[in-house]
Amino acid sequence: MNNGTPSCSNEYCVSDEDYLAMIEDYIFPTPLEWMLIASHIVVFVVGLVGNALVCVSVYKNHTMRTVTNYFIVNLALADFLVILFCLPPTVLWDVTETWFFGKVTCKLVLYLQSISVSVSVLTLTFISIDRWYAICHPLSFKSTAARAKTNILLIWLVSILVVLPEVIVLDTRKHPIPLDTIYLTDCTYTWSENSTRIYQLFLLIFLYVAPFLLMAVAYYQIAKVLWNKNIPGSSEMNHHPSRTTVSKQNGKNGTTVRLLTVNPSCEGQIQSRRKAAKMLIAVVVIFGLCYLPVHLINALRYTVGLPQNSATTVVSLISHWLCYANSSVNPIIYNFMNGKFRKEFRNFLCCECCRKSYRNHRGDNMTGTRYRFTTSVTQLENINLTTIERT
Repeated sequence: MNNGTPSCSNEYCVSDEDYLAMIEDYIFPTPLEWMLIASHIVVFVVGLVGNALVCVSVYKNHTMRTVTNYFIVNLALADFLVILFCLPPTVLWDVTETWFFGKVTCKLVLYLQSISVSVSVLTLTFISIDRWYAICHPLSFKSTAARAKTNILLIWLVSILVVLPEVIVLDTRKHPIPLDTIYLTDCTYTWSENSTRIYQLFLLIFLYVAPFLLMAVAYYQIAKVLWNKNIPGSSEMNHHPSRTTVSKQNGKNGTTVRLLTVNPSCEGQIQSRRKAAKMLIAVVVIFGLCYLPVHLINALRYTVGLPQNSATTVVSLISHWLCYANSSVNPIIYNFMNGKFRKEFRNFLCCECCRKSYRNHRGDNMTGTRYRFTTSVTQLENINLTTIERT
């Protein structure tokens, strides 16, 4: 026996130090992974700031405390939590294929992430149901703030209970390598593969397929109603006394011509509902697109299996980035598609000087508007048809 030949304690027959260096080289991020890490940092900052602004805007502006906005704040809170507590460890886990944070954090982080995702999905679903009742059946359902708050509590309770098995079965598991190291430690389910498949199938249906189909049907019917001439409940508004009648005496034959205007409050409410519907539909569509890849990957991972290589790591990073991007993009949608949120965001982000200048500019516009309105009233006899609303 040659005593100079080292004993092989691993499949590469190298020293423990060299074997550890090989593992570290394997888990070190590639250039593409560094780019994805940078994109996660952008999502992290934008998501935290944007969702915090949503909550602050509704809190500061009492006129924005509507039923829909209560749900939107709940959605923003869930997105804020998932970005703050789940994005950093998940990115590190995807890149290094190692869970560095221990058994307790393994349970808590993934459990909190699942709760937040469930809250987001159920909140979007409840918004669609609330809007469906309010627009398609306005006389048979009254949406109130108290009912919205009750539904929000129900959403959190259901979410906590539905994903409760994760607290029980999630645990850390070391990779079978001949070294005592934390590298390649995984955070995974400890029950059987068949139980994991059933649970993942349940999550796929409960948190994606069923809610998305329900929201699609609800918003399809909402769009049909809002872009239809005969809107439920609009007949009462069209007979509201705020409309204006202009009379003109014809001197030749003694007849009187009456010009009846369309009720501007009814038309304004319809346009407002259409804008809100467009915003909510955009939120749902982006949700569906962002969460589709991660659900497909989970379905493949727990059915046919996925190889553990750099390509799988990149795909996992992209799919998780899309989920976190969905949590950060909603405030951007509100900014572009909702004037009240846009104004509150601007007021909060601008310096005090900018806010003062904006308030002065808004006051000048309101003064000019009042002047033009007064002028149009005094010159009413020169107008053939007007849409002045009596206050």
